[in-house]
Amino acid sequence: MKSPGKELHPNYKITIERMNEKVEVFIDNEKIAETRNVIKLLEQGHAPVIYIPQNDIKAIDLIKNKDYQCPFKGTAEIYNIKHGTHNYENAAWCYEEPYDEVLEIQGRVAFYPEKVQEIRIS
Repeated sequence: MKSPGKELHPNYKITIERMNEKVEVFIDNEKIAETRNVIKLLEQGHAPVIYIPQNDIKAIDLIKNKDYQCPFKGTAEIYNIKHGTHNYENAAWCYEEPYDEVLEIQGRVAFYPEKVQEIRIS
């Protein structure tokens, strides 16, 4: 699906890069994700965002909390994370049906850095 944001903001820039580095995500001193299948999204005015495949996430439950409509990427599902006895509200998101311009992030999960213990790139 084509982004309506492109027509309204033709100079808005989003760049997608494949990374070769390993990415690990930690919560409560436990590794909940590890992958080398990483996409980094660089969006004008925002910090880079790491997207990882859902299959590379372990030891947590992603519980849909709400939807968010981005004019440049499409509709995201915002997730709470349940890990053991802890719940982390609005801690991750995923674009199941992104706009064509960012189709590479489809089905991948990104974590809010302030909601997880660490996102380690090595």
